[in-house]
Amino acid sequence: MVALLKRLTNLYVVAAVMQSPAQYPSTRNGFKTDRQKLKGDVKTVTLHFNRNIHKYGNQKYTG
Repeated sequence: MVALLKRLTNLYVVAAVMQSPAQYPSTRNGFKTDRQKLKGDVKTVTLHFNRNIHKYGNQKYTG
């Protein structure tokens, strides 16, 4: 009886998934979008590097 209930539960889950498939993001212009995001990341990293170099670049190690 328990095995039958497990099978029915599994069938219900399959039916629920089949009725509402996952919504995947569009892959249109994917490389263009990735390139733009990478360029933005490079700008952010460069900005932080330059700030820290300017802020800490002239300090001497005192360890």
